[in-house]
Amino acid sequence: MGFDIARIYLGVNKGWIVNQCAEKLLAWYDHHYRPLPWRQKINIYHTWVCEVMSQQTTLAVVVPKFSEFVKHLPTVDDLATCDEEILRQLWSGLGYYARARNLKKGAKFIVEQLEGHFPQSYYEWLKIPGCGPYTASVIASICFNEKVACVDGNVVRVVSRLLALSEDVWSSSGKSAIQTHVDQMIPEERPGDFNQAIMELGATVCRKSKPLCLLCPIREQCLAFAHNCVEICPPKKPRRDTVDVELFALVFWRKATDTVAIAKRCCFQQNAHRTKGFLSNTVGFPLVTATEASEVKKVLQSLEHLQFLELSSKFSHSITHHRISGRVFIAQELENPSITTESVIWEKLGLPKSFDWIPRSVLASKLSTALDNKVFKLFENYILG
Repeated sequence: MGFDIARIYLGVNKGWIVNQCAEKLLAWYDHHYRPLPWRQKINIYHTWVCEVMSQQTTLAVVVPKFSEFVKHLPTVDDLATCDEEILRQLWSGLGYYARARNLKKGAKFIVEQLEGHFPQSYYEWLKIPGCGPYTASVIASICFNEKVACVDGNVVRVVSRLLALSEDVWSSSGKSAIQTHVDQMIPEERPGDFNQAIMELGATVCRKSKPLCLLCPIREQCLAFAHNCVEICPPKKPRRDTVDVELFALVFWRKATDTVAIAKRCCFQQNAHRTKGFLSNTVGFPLVTATEASEVKKVLQSLEHLQFLELSSKFSHSITHHRISGRVFIAQELENPSITTESVIWEKLGLPKSFDWIPRSVLASKLSTALDNKVFKLFENYILG
């Protein structure tokens, strides 16, 4: 039904719907936009940072983190030269840490290759490491008034309801069709405000559930509203199957100095199967898969200067489409080993030789993922319990 209605409607009133929607959306946005910190004044750096932060993260989380981020790293030069640990701390709580690494890579490219000058167009932004079509279109339209449409989940929902598209909007061809519709809607003047307006409408009024149709500025043009099919437009996005994974976290503890070993996790990705690349380039405890756990356990139990313990409590965590259940191995050193002995341990376990031994009292501030904090909490409960 959805495509038939839209096809007839567009065939007769295409120009009318485009002009009416753009005008009404901009008028609505002028009176109802949320006063977010990056909207106070156009700033290329702020627009870039906020868009990367906002990907797959709610604004309630982003707003305070954004303010803290730009306070500590006010310019692209500051971001390009930012210490890795500081970057992790500033990004803590936002998730998907790879976004922060890509943001820094992009900043270094701008500083080193472009002499600190920001790109001035959509296609120039696409050359920046880690910057995809969506982010490039947001920056180009808002900061340079370039007529390039932005399409995110909110926009797909608004256009699907506007044109009563009840099927095939999430496939490549479906998304391409949505992009075409938005390209036709976006006005020559104020393209950046239009992009923000249609995204804002999807986030606050044309919501995924319980949409506020009576408050919508374009309900008179909305085919889904007219034909009472808002709830099925767009169809639910196909969900990838969730994969169950069992991991074991290794906590090496020197009781004499009350220090714990952590390292940059990319170092333990030497074996392709190990943890499937989860949490790559983050700092935390070594992780091993269930297939490796028994061998690791044997090695740790065979070392005389270690007291081995497997905690009965479990931790659970979700990363993208993986549901993780985990256990904690604690290897307590009864005496500080020599460097040679320590190196042999790491080699036997297939782990890096360069761990950092961090005082337990400050360890929480050094961990960069929620999973590591869950492991640390179980370890703390064991120590204090």
